[in-house]
Amino acid sequence: MARPGSGVSGLGYPPQNLARVVVWEWLNEHGRWRPYSAAVCHHVENVLKGDARGTVVLGQVDGQLTPYVIDLQSMHQFRQDTEML
Repeated sequence: MARPGSGVSGLGYPPQNLARVVVWEWLNEHGRWRPYSAAVCHHVENVLKGDARGTVVLGQVDGQLTPYVIDLQSMHQFRQDTEML
């Protein structure tokens, strides 16, 4: 999931010719934040633009993430087959 305050620090504002990207991350079992792939991040952003209170089915983009959904209202990722966070 996205972390508040995450991103590149110390660079100030990027030059206008640089593209800005959003990186979504998830917290693994070791307490480390891991980024989703660029395709998954793009999918999350597209769903978020359409329904900021909906859910994102990660398996629509990445077959390895088929059991996972993100509840945008609570900002939690769930595993559908076990209903675990």
